[in-house]
Amino acid sequence: MITIKRSVIQIANSTQLISLPRKWAQKYDIKKGDELEVEEQGNKIVVGTEKDFKIEKVELDISDLEPMILRCIVALYRRGVDEIRVTFNKPELIESIQKVIGKEAVGYEITEQGNNYCVIKHVSGELEDFEPILRRTFLLLLSMANESLDSIKNDRFSNLKNIAFLEEANNRFTTTCRRTLNKRGYKNAREVGPLYYIIEEVENLADQYKYLCTYLYNLRNKKVKISKDVLGIYKETTEMLKNFYELFYKFEKEKFVAIGKQRKDLVDKFLHLFEKNSSYIDNIILYHLFTIMQKIFCLVGPLSVIKL
Repeated sequence: MITIKRSVIQIANSTQLISLPRKWAQKYDIKKGDELEVEEQGNKIVVGTEKDFKIEKVELDISDLEPMILRCIVALYRRGVDEIRVTFNKPELIESIQKVIGKEAVGYEITEQGNNYCVIKHVSGELEDFEPILRRTFLLLLSMANESLDSIKNDRFSNLKNIAFLEEANNRFTTTCRRTLNKRGYKNAREVGPLYYIIEEVENLADQYKYLCTYLYNLRNKKVKISKDVLGIYKETTEMLKNFYELFYKFEKEKFVAIGKQRKDLVDKFLHLFEKNSSYIDNIILYHLFTIMQKIFCLVGPLSVIKL
């Protein structure tokens, strides 16, 4: 949220005016005679418009950007850019672009292509509602956690490959959420920053589950014995994720305190098992679970900013 001060202009004895920020007016193409919505919120007045956004266009040369092509295009997508003219010095780079827009940039399509360039446009129309996508993102992450635990407990390591693939859907959801925040903002502007951080970390959590699932999937043809203690930690970490999800959608003081106690208890258990375990595979699993646990707890900070 950007705070801008404006001086009040007095007209006659009754009318008082302030000017609109120029960048905001240009962004929404506000012109003389347009009607704006003015809402009173205590000592604040919120001014809004139903106009859509101006189309943002950029140019991007990816000739020397390998292996960061994906990150650059996705970053522009998250920012809310509607059209990108991409230039390149090797025609085969078009394959990298196609992979990007197919995996993460929902609504982006190549609409024009030449020997050394292509034009990408956002063609899907209106952005979906933010809240349903965010909830689906959480539920997908919970699914990765629960299904991976169930597969490991029951020695169905071959299932882990499909569970790891869910990370790609998670990427699409989280990328769309961040694009929406950058493009539209949020109902409470103060919550944009904390929400963006939470969504970023939800994507990182899915990455950790993907890495863990992929590692264990590659051991599917070997005799792998995972200790009951490690499986117990896996279950508790999954419960901690579920607790955060419930806390996010129904903030209660008791749950807030409980998740802090749960983290402290888990840290002690992790340290004990790291010292006790001689199994290389168990320690790899513990490493990923410790990272997941800590990332879950780090979500509590930005959630506190929103909810307290």
